[in-house]
Amino acid sequence: MQTSGRQPEKAGSLVWPYKIDRDNTIKAEAKCLIWSEQLDNAGPFVLKMYRHRGLANFIRAKILTFRAQREFRILGHLHREGIPCSIPHFWTCGYYKAYGFYEILCTRQIPKTKPLGDYLAPKQAAARDIDLGPLFQIVQKMHICGVYHGALSTKNILTAAAAGNVQANFYLIDFARGWSFPGSIYGKKIAWYDILKLVRSIENDLGAGSCDPYLVQYGFGERTLKKFYQDAGRYKLYSRKQKRIKNILKVKVFFSAILTRLKTKA
Repeated sequence: MQTSGRQPEKAGSLVWPYKIDRDNTIKAEAKCLIWSEQLDNAGPFVLKMYRHRGLANFIRAKILTFRAQREFRILGHLHREGIPCSIPHFWTCGYYKAYGFYEILCTRQIPKTKPLGDYLAPKQAAARDIDLGPLFQIVQKMHICGVYHGALSTKNILTAAAAGNVQANFYLIDFARGWSFPGSIYGKKIAWYDILKLVRSIENDLGAGSCDPYLVQYGFGERTLKKFYQDAGRYKLYSRKQKRIKNILKVKVFFSAILTRLKTKA
């Protein structure tokens, strides 16, 4: 498992100019490109590129940590803890004219799966047959080992569930907003915000209260469950507050980086 921030030098790796097959594109946005690829004869992989990051973002990442690097570490930690997720292969960063400053995360592709939201969509009969209890137990383990997801919705959970398949497998993906803490966050506000995102995502398809039995499997007692729903509005405000703090931090880091460069040149 490669952990270097430099471009891998093995055959079939990402050495620019690198041609991306459009037929393998999974997602294409202005700042994010995701595609599948066969690398090093080791099976199919999924590559996610954060592109056109800008010089300020690149400098900030150099000082703190790159998004792809952080996601790589989180996935590696979860994999070592036995929590089902997309297994990281390598991450890299650099500059290329067509993509500007970029970061790339490469993970092993999880075969024969699709987002949980595809199964839970309205009028999908399979949605009523899926037992989501194991998923909430996986999320509990994730929080106990100190990982916050940050975007825990049904589109960021893969499953191979099918109609009548009660024992579905679940895999956590896309930790771009995630963070790994040195200790457990289970029972803390930040973990509850993760749970709230997941519950709202599921209830949009299955209806209000559909997650109550699964929250019990996560570890909520009757009092905790009641408090969780009472405080739901606060976690939305908590998320907005965290976003404001993050934006302020970006500005501070940017100016600190400029001052550091000026001092170095002097």
